[in-house]
Amino acid sequence: MKKVTLLAALILSTAAFSQNLKISEIHISSGTGSMGSQQGTLSDFAKLAPNSAVLGMDLSQLTPYNYNYFNGFGMNSGSNSTSLQLGLECAKMPKINFRVGITHVSNYSLLSAHGSFYESAPYDTLTSSQTGQQTFIDSSHSKSYDMNYSNQQIRLDGAVIFRMFPEKRWSLHTGLGASIGMSYHATTSLRYWESSSINGNNGGYYNESGKNETFQNKNSLGAALYIPFGVDFCIGKKRDFWMPFHVYAESRPSLNINTITGIGTTFSPGMSSAVGLRVKL
Repeated sequence: MKKVTLLAALILSTAAFSQNLKISEIHISSGTGSMGSQQGTLSDFAKLAPNSAVLGMDLSQLTPYNYNYFNGFGMNSGSNSTSLQLGLECAKMPKINFRVGITHVSNYSLLSAHGSFYESAPYDTLTSSQTGQQTFIDSSHSKSYDMNYSNQQIRLDGAVIFRMFPEKRWSLHTGLGASIGMSYHATTSLRYWESSSINGNNGGYYNESGKNETFQNKNSLGAALYIPFGVDFCIGKKRDFWMPFHVYAESRPSLNINTITGIGTTFSPGMSSAVGLRVKL
């Protein structure tokens, strides 16, 4: 009985709140960002890529290492996102706006593992019978592997927005947002290659070979909590046609949560940035 009463109260309060809401804006935005490094192990990728030919090889000679890259907003794993959202106004809270909608997120390198091996040694010394001049020939051998888990996600996305100087052409905003959804395309990619070379004064020899594999994984949950900080510019100040159109740029420090089937849940801080178009209705 208590559960029924609580559910009824929740439905009635939601209905009462929704009666005071009206759609006032449309938002379209696109962004990219960094989510911090999540380093995996060969054991992790053995769960994600069963029967892998690469993981079936002897990789004990290769030394694991952390690989960092710059993606424009920071180091390590990152994402690209596109959002379509509605702006809502509540008559009882005129200073607050609500953004609700759908966001598509492309995550790359949510989990990664890297390893390498390199050795170089003298191969031979050639001595000219006529001049006595010596030519030194060196040989080198290297092995490497790169393993990455990535996915695509569709999320429900919502934020509470507080605007400062909304009547001005330039305005600022901040707030609190959250998104949650499921992946629809999760993949694990593995790459292994090795090379050998012999180098001398008169040329040399080089050979490279490798393997590439891709595995499909089960869908998983993705979510984020973020704080938007943005600046907004009204395109038109005098002409009625342009006055509803605003462009904005926004940075979003965030806490990212991702589950990887068979591995567990990862938590990582991140920073993203987005640009968007806001149209007032």
